[in-house]
Amino acid sequence: MGWLDRLKSSLGSKSSGAESTRVNLASIAYSVPTVAADALVFAMPTQASFEGAPQFHEDEWCQIEFLPRDALATTQATLARYKSFELAHRLQHGWSDLFSRELSRAVVVEGADAVERVAKLFGAAPTNAPILTTTSRPLGQVEGGFSIMPSPDLLLYGLADDRGITALGALLYGDDIRLSQAFAVLHSAEGLILVDWRGQLALCGVNSDGSFAIWNP
Repeated sequence: MGWLDRLKSSLGSKSSGAESTRVNLASIAYSVPTVAADALVFAMPTQASFEGAPQFHEDEWCQIEFLPRDALATTQATLARYKSFELAHRLQHGWSDLFSRELSRAVVVEGADAVERVAKLFGAAPTNAPILTTTSRPLGQVEGGFSIMPSPDLLLYGLADDRGITALGALLYGDDIRLSQAFAVLHSAEGLILVDWRGQLALCGVNSDGSFAIWNP
């Protein structure tokens, strides 16, 4: 059975005869301190949409993301709240609670051709929407999603509609210089900021000497 067949089987299966188990929720430690609360919709991939689609865990969704410049004040306030929350719930191994980021999603890059324009900045072409997974099973392919690979070390992905790109995340597979380069390009072309939520920092601009303007809570 191929991966796509297993995906279809998993998404279509129903548990039967499973015994319930009582779990003490207080004993559960979260492996990540924060996740995006985006209401994603998932679809069953077709053979065509499955080809070349990146696959990653749902917890990684927009942990690193680009936002419009006018979202900086809200981003700073959220990072400040998150810093206090993370410290209060940090355990020896994991976290006792999860900070759910409920952002008011605005258009990040305007225009119905926004995905193609961003891809062109990196000499790349848009590819199929990402497929998100849990630790035990695939969830499906993100409806309205897209992916761009500026280099083998960096994946850009997100959501888009007729207004433009409404979410633009990044996933790094290698040297973080690729992410720095992508920020410089997108900040110059679209005025975007870059937020690393788990890293608790935002790149707000590029200084005259080429260094980045970094904000930490």
